[in-house]
Amino acid sequence: MATTPKLRRTQEERTAQTREALVNAAIEVIHQSGYAAASTTAIAEAAGVSRGAILHQFGTRAALMAEVVQAVYRREVEIYAEILSVDSFGHRIYDWPKILLEVLGRPAGVAVLEILIAAQSDSELDQAVRISQADVEAASLHSLQTNLGGDTETALAVKQLMVWAVRGLTLANRIMPGGVDMAASVALLSGLLKMAAPQGRVDELQPILRSPD
Repeated sequence: MATTPKLRRTQEERTAQTREALVNAAIEVIHQSGYAAASTTAIAEAAGVSRGAILHQFGTRAALMAEVVQAVYRREVEIYAEILSVDSFGHRIYDWPKILLEVLGRPAGVAVLEILIAAQSDSELDQAVRISQADVEAASLHSLQTNLGGDTETALAVKQLMVWAVRGLTLANRIMPGGVDMAASVALLSGLLKMAAPQGRVDELQPILRSPD
């Protein structure tokens, strides 16, 4: 019986698969053991490759972490698009705290949070991650305005409120004994946004930023 010959992977495919394996391994190690434990040796072992593969593909550990930030965001965009394609959920601003909790609370989201925190005391990491994170912030702001309207000032304020509220809760849940009730806090934030913007549009929140103290 004739057998179908195996197609050999191209160099480009092998490179892409190695980079993805290293990104996934970095996420796994950081989520399980924390950023400090995510050495190039530990990541290489988790990925099933040599430590030299990290140096070959990324040059430095910091560059790998910058790629993790970018790769996670690309994956999150796909998740958001899938959520939005199912039904009306996600088409109102007050839906998003719950969506963000589901997405940013995943191991990949936790890993990115730990990388961002670590960058505050690591100049090399900060320099590598800063550009990646700036790109992520700009892209997410554009997406928010495209889908839910609002001027840049208001959209940025509401995005930062939701994202960092969820990230803060995720961090608290990780470090507080017994964790925290993230769902209750997120439900409260969603409820407050619904009261302020009953139609679910960002521009409904603009008067709040412009109101006198």
